[in-house]
Amino acid sequence: MNRFSRSQAAIIILLSLLILTFYGWRHYAYNRQGGESSLFLPTELIIQVSGEVRNPGIYFFDPPVTVSETVAGAGGLLPQLNPEPGWTKVEVAHARRVHITATEDGLARLRLGWMEVSSRLALGVPLDLNQASVTELAQVPGITQTLAVRIVAQRNRLGGFSKVEDIRAVKGIGPVTLKRLQPSLTVGDKD
Repeated sequence: MNRFSRSQAAIIILLSLLILTFYGWRHYAYNRQGGESSLFLPTELIIQVSGEVRNPGIYFFDPPVTVSETVAGAGGLLPQLNPEPGWTKVEVAHARRVHITATEDGLARLRLGWMEVSSRLALGVPLDLNQASVTELAQVPGITQTLAVRIVAQRNRLGGFSKVEDIRAVKGIGPVTLKRLQPSLTVGDKD
């Protein structure tokens, strides 16, 4: 039987304590805010910067923030790349991904999108029920693929949800399940 060395066991215990602390803080923040799901102040933007930058990663910014500022926060563009005209002053919204690719002629091309769902959920950023796909909803703890399909079908029937509580009409979502899912979900525009 394989056993862990003392240093491996210490690392496992330390990681376990960090994870428990994170979830304890998340629970505390959720209850302290009267059910609000975000761990962060609503004025703080979480942005993922990836691609042809020196230090890709997830960064926190005070709003408003531009693409140029997010790239600078990630250490800047890789050497010999110049930004494509026009995108440096574009503002970036909360929970977005700024992805930079290089063209053959040395220009840095911008692609804006959402942060990865797993990152958003890990950071306490709720998914928008009116925008999330079946695949994205199925990544929320407590939502199976089948339940995600039902949620999207209900959204399509209604033309969008007005509030998170609207998913109570979905078969398989009772009051207990709804309460458990609420921190991970939000409702934006019905577009």
